[in-house]
Amino acid sequence: MKSFAILLLGGLAASSCVDAAAHLLVSELRGQDERADKTMGAPVSDLMPWYKTGDQITEILHSLATSCSGADAEFTTKMGADGLEMGVFKVSRSSANPKTKAMLVFGEHARELISPESAVNFAQSLCGQGSQSSHAAKVLDDVEFILVPNANPIARKQVEAGSYCKRTNEHGVDLNRNWGDKNRDESMAGSGDETDPGPRGFSEPETEILKGLVDEIRPDIYLSIHAGAYLLGEPWGFTETKTPENVAAMSEVLGPISQKYCDGQCPYGGLAKMIHYANGGCDIDYVYEKTGSPYVFTWEIYTGERYRQEYIDTAREMNGKKGAQLAQTQEPESLTDLLRRMEAEEKGKSFLQTRTKTKQRLGSELREPEKDEEAQDCIDQFLPKTQSETQRVVENWSAAYLELCDEVVKKRKAE
Repeated sequence: MKSFAILLLGGLAASSCVDAAAHLLVSELRGQDERADKTMGAPVSDLMPWYKTGDQITEILHSLATSCSGADAEFTTKMGADGLEMGVFKVSRSSANPKTKAMLVFGEHARELISPESAVNFAQSLCGQGSQSSHAAKVLDDVEFILVPNANPIARKQVEAGSYCKRTNEHGVDLNRNWGDKNRDESMAGSGDETDPGPRGFSEPETEILKGLVDEIRPDIYLSIHAGAYLLGEPWGFTETKTPENVAAMSEVLGPISQKYCDGQCPYGGLAKMIHYANGGCDIDYVYEKTGSPYVFTWEIYTGERYRQEYIDTAREMNGKKGAQLAQTQEPESLTDLLRRMEAEEKGKSFLQTRTKTKQRLGSELREPEKDEEAQDCIDQFLPKTQSETQRVVENWSAAYLELCDEVVKKRKAE
């Protein structure tokens, strides 16, 4: 009887251990499933069906090239390794003999669907469709356009399937950190981070094609369109401590754009300064330095409300400083006012330095690899979530692209 009791208790203990182990395994698998569910969302076609797929963008631009009103349009496909097919849409007016070349690149980061969406709207404007068609017709008298509407087409398909945080290309490389080796952060290569710059500069078929276009066209205006922040950036991306030679001319162009198209709420200036971290190996640095293009920009055209305030604060600080500088040129400043202003500026510098250090710390410590980010967070940061808001964003910035070209043409004619 005693032996039986011992056997029974031993059996129960063994059974409990098995049950506990099974429970732990089930809990771990459930946790993995929950994490996986959070990193994936419903397909874009189900969740936000007004966004066009990459294939639909190609079809629209193919069709537009054969029916472009008031201009000559051409849609071609550049072929690259790994089955890459990258569309290029060119629009010009042969009779106008334009002297300014504008190259616009959309969708370098796959998850930023609003960028290629604006490319379609802009192409339609250039071909006589929509509310900006008359403005576009005037701009085409002086400018010819080369648009890359979907610069990361393979990875974009993963986003369309529900991977809303997919930033990199099919090899896990950030295309906007892969433009050459000079300032590329080699320490991040192979890290799995969403800013992985790749094994070497221009290692990726996408950047190889884009580089070929830039080197061939040598655009007077180069504009790279992104989302996730709210700013108008110029070189340099790799450092906050240097400025390009013609920074004044670029800033003169960006100032009116900021006021008119984002109510002065998107700051403008050096990209690294505006976004508070280095962007080594980015496209605008390569284009500005290697081709001599005089007007080179990165625009971040949308971020969700919960992410936008820091950019609004930066823009207000910029506008406040400009206003103070203007006031100083209008009337002499008393010694008392001068001392007060100097004291306020020192306090402001302290505040800005603290805030910048905090952002840098948060950026380095809290940024997760794209595979671990939650889909909803990326949707909130990168995508307008209603059809009406999406339409407002693309129409607003299509008009801004035209305004940019207008401003540049005026400056070049005045030179």
